Amino acid sequence: MQYKIQPYDHQLKAIEMSKQLKDMALFWEMGTGKTKGMIEILRHKYTEAGKLLPTLILAPVVTLENWKREFLTHSTIPESKIFVCSGTGVKRHRQLRDALVSDSIIIINYEALVTMKVFELLMYSKLEIIVMDESHYLKNHKSKRAKRVQTLASSPYMQHRYLLTGTPILNSPMDMFQQYRILDGGETFGKNFYAFRGTYFYDKNANWKGQASFANWQPISSKFPELSEKIYRKASRVTKAECLDLPPLIKQTEYVAMSKDQAKAYKEMKDNYLTFVKDTDKAVLAQLAVTKLLRLQQIVSGFMVTEEGEALAFDSVPRLDRLRELVEEITPNHKLIIWCSFKKNYEMIATLLEELDIRYVMLTGEQNTKQKQEAIDEFQSEESNSPRVVIANRRSGGIGVNLTRASYSIVYSRDFNLGDELQSEARNHRGGSEIHDKIVQLNLCVADTVDEAVLEALNNKQKISDIIVDLKI
Repeated sequence: MQYKIQPYDHQLKAIEMSKQLKDMALFWEMGTGKTKGMIEILRHKYTEAGKLLPTLILAPVVTLENWKREFLTHSTIPESKIFVCSGTGVKRHRQLRDALVSDSIIIINYEALVTMKVFELLMYSKLEIIVMDESHYLKNHKSKRAKRVQTLASSPYMQHRYLLTGTPILNSPMDMFQQYRILDGGETFGKNFYAFRGTYFYDKNANWKGQASFANWQPISSKFPELSEKIYRKASRVTKAECLDLPPLIKQTEYVAMSKDQAKAYKEMKDNYLTFVKDTDKAVLAQLAVTKLLRLQQIVSGFMVTEEGEALAFDSVPRLDRLRELVEEITPNHKLIIWCSFKKNYEMIATLLEELDIRYVMLTGEQNTKQKQEAIDEFQSEESNSPRVVIANRRSGGIGVNLTRASYSIVYSRDFNLGDELQSEARNHRGGSEIHDKIVQLNLCVADTVDEAVLEALNNKQKISDIIVDLKI
């Protein structure tokens, strides 16, 4: 088979492996080219069949247009046969109905399956291939999303099923069960989650004599070889270090202070769960530990949220002052990603960039698919007047997005999700970043606060829930 762009060796090996398997998983690290690898596998299946097989690609919304572009780049499949279904429920339903008229490739986001009309159209269609991009989205066997994908994958017309993710295990090896349940209908790990759990895990608290017992399921180490062997009967694993000659990724922590007002609010929130916005009578109340953690994160990033939901920035924010210095230093010669987790941060950072007269674009959850892709294209442009900075939410801009024009990233504020951490890190440290000598990630952090606790937990790949119970910050 002819290739428009010659695949890497690891992609060719995956294509050969796919010839022997009906169902397959590509557990390739972010940035190793799993989208192209998957497209080439699909092309081989289409060639074997002598026609385009009806194909469903499920993916996060931000990656939908990218999938279409990759098909057009790496194949000769007509654009008229590739349907990206997005937008409102009515629009998406109409697009899907049109796509199902003939054999085609349908690209749609996971959330669309919540709409019953969309789900029913797909369920009663004669799809023969399903691709599940970022398949860790399906790790919860109880979720409606996972159950509906399982139903689609078990259609009698389905010939091939594929999982794609660089992080198949985020919290526990239990994450593998539902992904494989969808992949092969239970052939590898069975159809019963509790039987799977009983085989490969034990309850560490089973013999606890307290008044209330909470299960603490831990993997049985002696079962690791069996678990791994079963996983890789149908999976290919590739890391960036194995297959790409990437520039070094340098991570640095920049310690910043809090203003007096920030420190006072932080202490009151930490000690009493209740603090008052300066010069107002609006209370900020955190009744739950996780809410407390969120509120503390907001305070160290430079703002507070009142009980009425109003976000108020502090008059003085040393963190923002340090960001200003870094932006002025970096942007004359380099492009920059600024990662943040809160809407108020977008506003604060955008104001700062406008004051500095630095062009920027944004990638946030408020944008639709088209707006996000336009922002990515503008940032990735090599034109001299293209934006120097992208302000990005780690969930919206951290999955399946190519931001390789940036040699620097600054994490201004972060969420508590290890998957988001790893995904966002790979946006500019991936194939294509060879144009840089090095990739630098700067983490802004306030010492002895929730900032440092969360950063340490993520660096250790520790679940944030473990630090919520005993918040030593």
